[in-house]
Amino acid sequence: EKDLDGLPPVVQRPAEEFFRHIEKGSDTYATWAGELYLERHQGTYTTQGRSKRYNRKLELALRELEFAAAMAAEFAGASYPHAELERIWKEVLLYQFHDILPGSSITRVYDESLARYAVLTREVEELTAAADAGLCRQIARSDSARPVGVINSLCWDRAEWLKLNGRWIKAKVPSLGYAVDDAAAGSAFDMPIVSESLLENDTLRIAFDKSGAIVSCFDKEAGREALAPGTLGNVLVVYQDDGDAWDIPMNYRERAPKRLRLHATEIVRDGPRAALCHTYRIGNSTLRQQVVLLAGSRRVDFVTSVDWRESGKMLRTSFVPAVHANEANCDIQFGSIRRPMHTNTPADWAKFEICAHKWIDISDRGYGVALLNDCKYGYRVQGNVLDLNLLRSPGHPDPVADRAEHQFTYALYPHAGDHVAGGVMRAGYELNVPLRVLADRPGGGKLAPSVSWFRINAPEIVIETVKQAEDGEGLIVRLYESAGASTRAELACGFALAEAAEANLIEEEPKPLHVSGGGLRLEFRPFEIRTLRLKPRR
Repeated sequence: EKDLDGLPPVVQRPAEEFFRHIEKGSDTYATWAGELYLERHQGTYTTQGRSKRYNRKLELALRELEFAAAMAAEFAGASYPHAELERIWKEVLLYQFHDILPGSSITRVYDESLARYAVLTREVEELTAAADAGLCRQIARSDSARPVGVINSLCWDRAEWLKLNGRWIKAKVPSLGYAVDDAAAGSAFDMPIVSESLLENDTLRIAFDKSGAIVSCFDKEAGREALAPGTLGNVLVVYQDDGDAWDIPMNYRERAPKRLRLHATEIVRDGPRAALCHTYRIGNSTLRQQVVLLAGSRRVDFVTSVDWRESGKMLRTSFVPAVHANEANCDIQFGSIRRPMHTNTPADWAKFEICAHKWIDISDRGYGVALLNDCKYGYRVQGNVLDLNLLRSPGHPDPVADRAEHQFTYALYPHAGDHVAGGVMRAGYELNVPLRVLADRPGGGKLAPSVSWFRINAPEIVIETVKQAEDGEGLIVRLYESAGASTRAELACGFALAEAAEANLIEEEPKPLHVSGGGLRLEFRPFEIRTLRLKPRR
């Protein structure tokens, strides 16, 4: 805080005061529009994959817990676990610190944090199960032979295959609610076709060569190939990676990669689920992958487990869409961002590795292909390729980084239209947030056998969070516009509202909202986030 010769004086003050200070001259500042892309440290998108997986899974599990606990408290008289949620969230956020989640810490940090992640995961699962049990007791008895409650925490109706007690059913569950299905009833389906070189359902026909790579992905509904002719899809390759935890060498592609060798193939037929199980080997490592196609689905899942023992190597997969575009759309928190797929300028060239959350998409107005994932973040799109970084094992600062067993899933999702018309955002959520089956049978309460607590009538609007308010007064519902468009929407509630207000992100400064017909009429600017405080009528 004192003047030092040759250095400007520095004063320690809260961030809020800093922004108020610089606001005074803001009309004279130059403005940068778009992403402030850091042209270094792209390795941190992938290094320490187990930590990144735990972080994704725990964030989503906590979202499930908040929703389940809020509904159980409101409609089943259960207590809301405020203290437990705060403690667990704070520890999860602690591990998002500068060097832990990015993957740039020492060995001891991951030995300790991975063990704690496992403990936190069990705690969240137990708390969610307790909330589910409380809610389940309040659901009315069903005449079904084997009633099973299924919860959907996403804000649109879903119809998905579930295997319950050895029998497949097509569960239909309303938006942000639950339904009681009959596990004994079963559902009709057209069994997908599977052989060592083919997976086919009523939507897609996927052909494989002898190496396990995809040589054709034909979209039967669109009547066209999803992948570029003459290219291979899901080519699993290993590059030499002489970088550290922070950085990938920009010239790593100058050395030809080595392809994983297909060692064995197994065919799986299980009701509406067909799969090819491939076992690959390279060096001292083994990769086992199920390529899964469900009846009626246009999503091809690559369910993968890897025993990774390589050092100084990077494992990647890639697909070349039969679509040409200049930009890829990348999922980020509360929206998406476009990034160039060319190298016209030095700034474009520097984006040889980019980050995204649940999906990345290349499309034109008529057709597109998305690559979804459940815990990966590093991509390459230059040259019209969807290339996903699966694992890397640098030697510094953790000399054993990622030499371990890993589980992850990515998925190919061809679709009509661009990423908005093709429903890519919803597909990404559905891969990451499966329907949740209640462990207990519904038992004699007053709640209806099917309930939707919240419903939004605009497909671009996502209800990201439903939780009890931090002060215990009512419910917090956080929504955002996902497509980058101004939108009007109506939020319908499956219960009577006493009052509603809009608050800021920390649930303060409420401004009353008009309740109309048991719901709310809302307007959104592109990518706008809105936080509502709702009080049900007692």
